[in-house]
Amino acid sequence: MYFYLKKECRLVEGSTRGAIYDFSSGRVYSINRGAVELLKACQDTSVKDIMDITLADNQRYLEFLDNLTNKGLGATYTTPQKPYPATGLPVQQHNLEFVWLEITSTCNNRCLHCYSASGPTTATDCVPHSRWLEIITEARQEGAYAIQLIGGEPLLYPKWRDLVVKAHEEGYELIEIFTNATLVNDDCINFFKEYDVSIATTIYANNAPVHDTVTLHPGSFDKTMTAIKKLLAKGIPLRMASIIMKANEHEAENIMKLCTDLGVEPAPPDVVRPTGRGDDLGLLPEAYTKPPIRPPFFTDPESFAKAHTAHGCLAGRLAITATGDVIPCIFARDQVCGSILAMPLKTILNSQPLITCWHTTKDCIEKCRDCEFRYACADCRPLAQGQDPQKCWQAAPADCSYNPYTGKWEDDKNA
Repeated sequence: MYFYLKKECRLVEGSTRGAIYDFSSGRVYSINRGAVELLKACQDTSVKDIMDITLADNQRYLEFLDNLTNKGLGATYTTPQKPYPATGLPVQQHNLEFVWLEITSTCNNRCLHCYSASGPTTATDCVPHSRWLEIITEARQEGAYAIQLIGGEPLLYPKWRDLVVKAHEEGYELIEIFTNATLVNDDCINFFKEYDVSIATTIYANNAPVHDTVTLHPGSFDKTMTAIKKLLAKGIPLRMASIIMKANEHEAENIMKLCTDLGVEPAPPDVVRPTGRGDDLGLLPEAYTKPPIRPPFFTDPESFAKAHTAHGCLAGRLAITATGDVIPCIFARDQVCGSILAMPLKTILNSQPLITCWHTTKDCIEKCRDCEFRYACADCRPLAQGQDPQKCWQAAPADCSYNPYTGKWEDDKNA
């Protein structure tokens, strides 16, 4: 008799423990080192032969295998079986999918935490309008199907409508503008409707005093809320994001309730990113924190396969700044992979700097590479880098307390 994990399951080893990834339920089960070694032995040895070798632990091992069978994670066979591929699925080539175009660094707000340090007097724009139009075509030719115009405040870019029309003509499936919405008027809304534009905006509170304290723009809350209500009334797809810092850390629940009351899907607020003006310890909230990285973890075959060769968030994405720099994410300001002012986008996509960023897996990160949860755990490289004292691109996430060398969560008082 032979025992194998089901074809929907994969065993992943960590330094001390292991995990069984179950694609059928999406769950990830933590197991100890003895269980890992037993399952590895079962891959080429019958259960009887294993029991003959490990007489003292027979009952415990059989109970473990029975438990896996009862959970639908494994089964017994009369003959040896061929091993399943380690990653679960063939690894696909990672093509361009999504692009941010940071079309201007000028903004009528001057938010305390702005990742691009934009503001009313910022003037770093140097990409000709004709080049933006070319980039929209080049990105589409390379496979991109989603595009976002961002800034600064993209509606301050004089010819932003030309870019929307061009993206529409190129057949992008998603055209989104990330705006503070203070400049959105009825004419803009009619244009959004005509060209199937989605809108994203940021709200910092459910009241003007706190929101305007963050934006440093008196009256911005009222203008943004007026635009939000008009957008919703016209049926324009709308996302509302929120960033929490010391100035608004008591507003998280109010923001979520405001979204719900407006009929917008609420998203958990993010904490200020240590990028641009946000790279200031004085901005960090004292009472509010995002939930740390903790179990339960979940999996699916596609993301599991991708996690072996590519970064789950970065691969297939890039941002282009107002200076023409290509970076893997709008928050990864120092990871410059080329310039659209110096070369075609295709050349940058095939260059080593961007390929390296896209392929920064958890196997590249110290500590993470020794963790059994590495193929199911989310990751933000710019955040990890920003929180690292040495600002290392391959730093381990600061909000993970798991020690793969002891198999314990170091913030767990019951451990």
